[in-house]
Amino acid sequence: MSRRQRQFDELMSLCNRGRVGRAIDLAHEHFAQFGVDAAVVELLGGAVALPGVPERFRRSFAELRAMSH
Repeated sequence: MSRRQRQFDELMSLCNRGRVGRAIDLAHEHFAQFGVDAAVVELLGGAVALPGVPERFRRSFAELRAMSH
């Protein structure tokens, strides 16, 4: 399994466990290493849309998305 796939799997696991902030941090690292990944943006977009996600994580995700455009 490639490092890129392992990181994506870890992102998915973090999102599934509600660790959205850590997932966003890892996504920054992922983008720095591999470039923008639409699947990661989609995954995080779904995670930050869930009820109860703190606004600071939504803002952090918005910043990440802005960097990817």
